[in-house]
Amino acid sequence: MKDKSKYRMIADSLRDRIYSGELVSGEKFYTRKQLCELFNISLMTAFNVQKLLQDAGLIFSEPGVGFFVNRPEMYRINHPSEPVRKIRMIGSPQAIGETTDFGSHLVSGVREACEKHGLTLNVELVQVLNNPKHIINTSRRLDPDEALVVFLHDELLPEVVNLLLSPDVRAVTVSRTFPDKPAVLCDIADVVRQILALCERKKVHKVLYAGQCNHWISLRHESVFFEMFERFIQDHDFEYETDFSGNFPQLVKHIKEYEPDAVIFSQDEGALRLRDHYFSAGEKRPVFIGYGDYDAGGKAQKLRYTYWPDGAEMGRRAVEILLKPDINIRPSLYEYVAGKLIERD
Repeated sequence: MKDKSKYRMIADSLRDRIYSGELVSGEKFYTRKQLCELFNISLMTAFNVQKLLQDAGLIFSEPGVGFFVNRPEMYRINHPSEPVRKIRMIGSPQAIGETTDFGSHLVSGVREACEKHGLTLNVELVQVLNNPKHIINTSRRLDPDEALVVFLHDELLPEVVNLLLSPDVRAVTVSRTFPDKPAVLCDIADVVRQILALCERKKVHKVLYAGQCNHWISLRHESVFFEMFERFIQDHDFEYETDFSGNFPQLVKHIKEYEPDAVIFSQDEGALRLRDHYFSAGEKRPVFIGYGDYDAGGKAQKLRYTYWPDGAEMGRRAVEILLKPDINIRPSLYEYVAGKLIERD
């Protein structure tokens, strides 16, 4: 996990050099081999550095040629926008519909911030897997005084992607990053710290980290989650093992052999599935601890210990970001919001 921390530090350093103009927009960026020699890193770490910068929109690839430096904010300096007067919130019914848990709180937070600042709010439901005629088509351009909050949970419609790719569109994504757009994210570092603190309060001695046991789309947080786990567990005296088999029967076998006091998941779905389908009610089992991960069906309410993101605060924070006058001429802004660890008797 040391390489992970290292590639983030290197990417941050190169990001600063791009925005300072030291690395000139349009010029060729370092090859992986050059990055290896420059920073004394492995090819895999160099690959991760390039990927981070490419995802942030700071370099782009020309097939067969290599990467080039890109400073998209230079376009925006010459294309000023009107002050924000309207907020359009886009999400799928599964993400921000009335029956959702996190999504409903998110909409409430956006609405509260809009009322505070006298902004007009339009909540627009879009279908992700298909787009029936009664769903509004988001391919139209936004008004000059309109900004965008996007929370689609797992997938993005092409129409929404086109909006987010437009350099003059002011937009914030929630729970996921998008190249060169600000994002409001749950503070995964706080998630892990709170979960480990819970283990300490419960006098846990042995911990098993269960990774990659949920739906593949939900694994987008797994890498960061595990990086934080590896970092903060060093501050505790727990004995711990990891299981990345992605196979529940094998995980059950591991639990019965290792006999951990607690099993930690990066998402609630895996914890619930293990508890409800692989252990009987009277059977001895460890404490299962999960992370809410924006569950739309309220399944997190069934788990005894779960960390739940603060949707309302994330919504408020998204609007505040959109009101910044320099949102389109500054580096991508990521704001991390802490949630709450819920304990049920």
